Amino acid sequence: MHQSIRFSIRAKLFYGIVVPAAILMVVIYLDYANLSALGRSAETILAKNYKSIEAAYRMSQVLRVRQGFVLQSLVRTEGRHWGANQDAQELVKLLDICRNNITEVGEKEVLGKITDLLPRYEELFALYLQTWSTGTSWPKRKFQTLFDLQNRLSGNLDRLIVINEQAMERADLETRRLAAKAKSYSISLLVVAIFFVLGFSLILSRRISKPLVDLAQGLARVKKDGQEYPLFQVTSKDEIGFLTTEFNRLFERLREYDQSNLEILNAEKAKVRAAEQAKGRFIADLSHQLKTPMTSLSMSVGILAKKVRDDLPEKYITLLDTAQEDCSRLTALANELVDVSRMEAMARPRPKEKIDVEDLVAKCLKPLALQAEEKGVKLFTSVQEGLPKVAMDSFRFPWVITNLVGNALRYTAAGGRISLEIVRRVDSIVFTCQDTGTGIDPKYLPHVFDRYAQFSEREAMGTIGLGLAIVKEIIEQHGGDITVSSKPAQGTTFTFWIPIGSENGNA
Repeated sequence: MHQSIRFSIRAKLFYGIVVPAAILMVVIYLDYANLSALGRSAETILAKNYKSIEAAYRMSQVLRVRQGFVLQSLVRTEGRHWGANQDAQELVKLLDICRNNITEVGEKEVLGKITDLLPRYEELFALYLQTWSTGTSWPKRKFQTLFDLQNRLSGNLDRLIVINEQAMERADLETRRLAAKAKSYSISLLVVAIFFVLGFSLILSRRISKPLVDLAQGLARVKKDGQEYPLFQVTSKDEIGFLTTEFNRLFERLREYDQSNLEILNAEKAKVRAAEQAKGRFIADLSHQLKTPMTSLSMSVGILAKKVRDDLPEKYITLLDTAQEDCSRLTALANELVDVSRMEAMARPRPKEKIDVEDLVAKCLKPLALQAEEKGVKLFTSVQEGLPKVAMDSFRFPWVITNLVGNALRYTAAGGRISLEIVRRVDSIVFTCQDTGTGIDPKYLPHVFDRYAQFSEREAMGTIGLGLAIVKEIIEQHGGDITVSSKPAQGTTFTFWIPIGSENGNA
């Protein structure tokens, strides 16, 4: 190291963590003491009273079941069954639970009354069961005695429940008081701890972050607006100071490197620029040189096929068909080479001018109409009347029409139909080009506008897949967008729109 580290960031961060941690440990301990007190209070509520309430409630349920049985047995003498001693032992066990858990004032007296009444009630109820099982009638006086004992037992059980519930309410109030006290105590401690930690952290963070911020701001200014590499001032004796020193050394080396390589970089840029220009000229010249002879060759082969086809042997007819197909592929390849040169020129902006849409479409479709007639495909055009003039690139936008209709003509067999509809919708002009051709497989639809996208139909035609990519780019430069829908063997529909006020488009 070229600089000694006196007080490292590790030590600063350690002290910055230890002090808040110690404060939090104190707060946690005090909260633990308060929570323990709350826990003991809650345990008191559950342990002292809950068992008695539960036992008394279950005894009341048993008595209600018995009372319901007696009342129904007076109406129905058959079809009911009562298990002998199915609840007598349960009542005794529940009463023992209550007697072993006497915790409140008045609870002992109530349990004494229940203890006195329960044997008499059990004896009388057992006698009733015996009489009921033999079908013997029971005196009305004994029914009154049985119900009276049961009501007195139920009343004492309700009293026992009330005593324990009141005790639980008192314990709950005590718990709430402790909780409120613990809450206010904890909040006070936390507020004090938070302010202390915030103050301590603010001071420590400023001492750590200021050199980093200065370094980051200096790095952000590196080579900005043509400035040279900066020289940072070393303000601390920690890792940040060491890092600042190393940056200064690095920038010094970069200055030397930039100086030694500036001429080399400029020379390389010049070579790349010259190569790009040469490539563009080569593609443009090649496509131009190919298109003229290929047009003548295609026309010659086509005329030859029409004139002498019937007089040639079968093997020569096959060769002639192959020649026609190869001419079509070469013509398509030449057109794609033109597309490449167009794609290279797309980045250069061009001015727009107000153009009549109907006149533009008529000029674009004039040569295509002849091709459609020769191929036996019907071409229809529908332009809404009264369309306003639209700001367009008169050099590039016709390519959109000719490419879309030309593609439709290429993939539509004789007897098919192609329609181009143009209407106004709100502030846009919408173009819809629909054909009844071979269509596009759904798996290819998301990629039809990608550059160099290859589908089976295009591969067969010898194209390299730039036409639709150029179409989309031209439409987007006019501020619009394009979509496609298609079904195999049913045709394809391209729909695109451009805003009427597209003067602001990115042409």
